[in-house]
Amino acid sequence: MKCTSKSLVIALMAVTTLPALTKAQFVLNGELRPRVEYRHGFKSPASEDMTAAAFISQRSRINLNYKNDNMKIGFSLQDVRVWGDVSQLNLSDNSFSVHEAWGEYLFSPTLSVKAGRMELVYDDARMLGNVDWAQQGRSHDIGLLKWEPAKWKIHAGFAFNQNKEQLRDRIYTVAGNYKSMQFLWINRKWDDLTFSFLFLNNGKQNVEENSVVTSYSTRFSQTFGTTATYKAEPLIINASIYKQTGSDVPEIMVDATNFALNARWAINEKLSFTPGFEYHSGTNQDDAAKPDFNTTNSFNPFYGTNHKFNGHMDYYYVGNHINSVGLRNIYLKANYAINRFSAGADFHLFSAAANILNPDDPSKMMDKNLGQEIDFYIGYKLAEGIMLNTGYSQYFVTESTIALKGGSKDAGSYWIWTSVTFKPEFLNTAK
Repeated sequence: MKCTSKSLVIALMAVTTLPALTKAQFVLNGELRPRVEYRHGFKSPASEDMTAAAFISQRSRINLNYKNDNMKIGFSLQDVRVWGDVSQLNLSDNSFSVHEAWGEYLFSPTLSVKAGRMELVYDDARMLGNVDWAQQGRSHDIGLLKWEPAKWKIHAGFAFNQNKEQLRDRIYTVAGNYKSMQFLWINRKWDDLTFSFLFLNNGKQNVEENSVVTSYSTRFSQTFGTTATYKAEPLIINASIYKQTGSDVPEIMVDATNFALNARWAINEKLSFTPGFEYHSGTNQDDAAKPDFNTTNSFNPFYGTNHKFNGHMDYYYVGNHINSVGLRNIYLKANYAINRFSAGADFHLFSAAANILNPDDPSKMMDKNLGQEIDFYIGYKLAEGIMLNTGYSQYFVTESTIALKGGSKDAGSYWIWTSVTFKPEFLNTAK
């Protein structure tokens, strides 16, 4: 078919204007985020003979979103790699993935159902977050029922995971993932107060073996609690409390608690301070060493964005410190922003919430002091859609930190990073 320049222009105009005429909207945007890191004692204390790690990672995303009166569609395709992790003439690699692919049908402006692969971000992301700091981020294969009348938001989620299409059995073996998960989130907003309730039922595949047969079951733990935010300028106060019960794998009962309190005080439009405290209950190591031990008191924040809460060096609850001695975190954060420039500093005092055995003499307990961390970070908006960020963090370890995580007190533990984030908007029919 012959295509003239005039007809091509007309066709392009039709594609971009038709959604607007039909009250539909199409948005195409992207994200490119290379980040250089220098790690010496990141996630766990450095040893005396450790050579620092240095690398450049990169997230590349293309996001497509469409909506009209009856439906919403979202796609997010991403490539996450470390520079040089494949050869220059490679035929293929495994860095490309589908981060999000979901559809939502609107029964009415307030009632809808959403299903597919999607990010879950609720409240302050303490229990359910997208972990945006990690280049790959976090997303779930899940279905949501959403009802949002007036100042209420009520979401119910249902997920069931399997390795592949099967002809028999329902054994699930993907490491670090849940087999089944359901949650209910209820949110209510007033003028100065926001209140949320969360119930999360988390099911893990359990394997039971004896000399005759191997059986499989699902162990369910329940997390439930509330979070509230009150605005009384220049103060913003946030408080939360969660309880965990049920069972975990292998056959072990769960009885754990988390609570937190912080207050953001805005000195003026540029400067603010946020003192706060968070408590994760833990399991006494002397109890865990008993032969009849069958209960964990270690709170697990599961699918939250943990990087933002307990220090940027990720010593706690970022793929680690699960079923351990818990954590007490006293902190003070300072933030400054003016025009395109922003800066911040966080100081953390860490201590264990449960007993730590002395590895040299198990009859004695160690000091619960787990050390201190300080994080500095700077951001500068180079242009619209282009952001430069950099940061420096240092962890000051104690003998108790070494007993839990290894390493040496004589080796400095620090981390330096710099990233540039590009977020172009290629097309937006609403504009």
